[in-house]
Amino acid sequence: MAMVAGQFLADGVVPGRGTGALNGGLVCYRPYQCADGWVTFGALEPKFFQAWCRGVGREDLIDQQFSPPGSPAHVEIQGVFMERTRAQWQEFASEVDCCLEPVLDVDEALSSELVREREMVVELDQPGAVNPVKLLGVPVKMSRTPGDANRLPGPGLGEHTDSVLRSLGYEEDAIAALKESGAVAGPATEASGSFLA
Repeated sequence: MAMVAGQFLADGVVPGRGTGALNGGLVCYRPYQCADGWVTFGALEPKFFQAWCRGVGREDLIDQQFSPPGSPAHVEIQGVFMERTRAQWQEFASEVDCCLEPVLDVDEALSSELVREREMVVELDQPGAVNPVKLLGVPVKMSRTPGDANRLPGPGLGEHTDSVLRSLGYEEDAIAALKESGAVAGPATEASGSFLA
C-alpha cells in the first residue's frame, strides 16, 4: 500500500482496480493465464521485460512494456504465455531473469518448500480432537524472542464452562442443572473428528 496510498494522498485520485502500475494496468506487471494455470509477471524494470522478450524470441515487444491491458501488445503477450505450462514457465524463469513466478493454489502454497523451511504450517495436539490440528506458524522469526504458535492449544469446546459459570456466581447444583437441561455443555468426554464438535 505504500506506493498506492502515497499516490492517492498526493493526487486524491482513487485508483481503479487493475488500472495502476502495480495492480495489472501494465502488460509487464500482471498475471497471465498459461496452458494449465496462471503465472505472475513482475517485469517492471526494463531489463527484466527485455530479458523476457528476448527469451521468448519477441524482441518486437520490447518497446510495448508499458502498454495497457487490452492493447495489441497485451493480446500478443497473452498468446505467448498460453504456449507453455506453469512448470515450463517456471523452468524458463530459472534460466531467464525476468521476474516470473507461478500462481499457486492454497494447497500448493502451503506445501511449498518456502513454507516448509519457514515452518509456516505447524501442528498441535488440541483437546477434544482425534488428530493434531494444523495452523499457521508465526511469520516473524526472531532469534531472541521467537514466537511459538503451538505453545498452547486453544481451549476445547466447553472446557471452561464450569469455571466461567462459577465466576458468575453459579453453585455446583445449578451448573449441573444447566448441563442436564442442555442449556450449557461441559468438555467433550471423548475425542471427535474436530475440536469444534
